[in-house]
Parts: sequence; C-alpha cells; structure tokens
Amino acid sequence: MPLRRSFSAGAKLAIDAGKLKIEKEGKVKKFVEAVEHISFSGPRALQQGQDVTYITERCVMKLTPEGVAGTEIAPGVDLERDILAQSEFPLLVPTRPKMMDAALFGEGLVGLQLPARAA
Repeated sequence: MPLRRSFSAGAKLAIDAGKLKIEKEGKVKKFVEAVEHISFSGPRALQQGQDVTYITERCVMKLTPEGVAGTEIAPGVDLERDILAQSEFPLLVPTRPKMMDAALFGEGLVGLQLPARAA
C-alpha cells in the first residue's frame, strides 16, 4: 500500500540534471511524532499483514515492526541534512538506501509500462 506524500509542506523544489534540488526547506514537517487526527494506522496495517510504503519526493520508506526505515533516496538529496534532520522522530537506515531511478527526476515521460488488463 504505497502512500504518496511530500516530505515537508511548502518546500521549494527543482529538478536539475536528473537530480532533486531542495532550494528552500518547507516550514511544516510532515513526519512528526504525534498528529491531531489519524486517517490511516500504519501499525494496524502491519498487524493485518499489509505492506506499508511511504513514497515522497526525497525518499522511499517502509514501515517495519521496528519503525520507519529508509530504503531509497532521490538523486541529489543528502540523507542526513534533507531526510533525517527533517523528521521529528528517528528514521531507521539499516542499510545504505538505493538510489531512486534518475528517470523519475528528468524531463519528459518516465516510460512506465502497465500490464494489460484481463478481459
């Protein structure tokens, strides 16, 4: 179950030579310790055996029983400065994150092929 979110609200972003460039950090952090209203419970989804993946412009993260773990990072993004320092709770980085496909940060079509629908 991928959830698509921006990492912070109000950030000024640009794409330069296939890399994400954070020109100005957002004023509102979205990965926070507590929220006012819960519309989706990641821990409950895990208990029900669902895969929970968070996809942002900066990185891809998976919810594990130990916490939220970074699995992929956008080209041009600094893990410490642009991700770990911008979260209000500790993100896990058990292994070096893979680089997200640079084609996602280029001009034009990405070139994804969707499988044909069954009749």
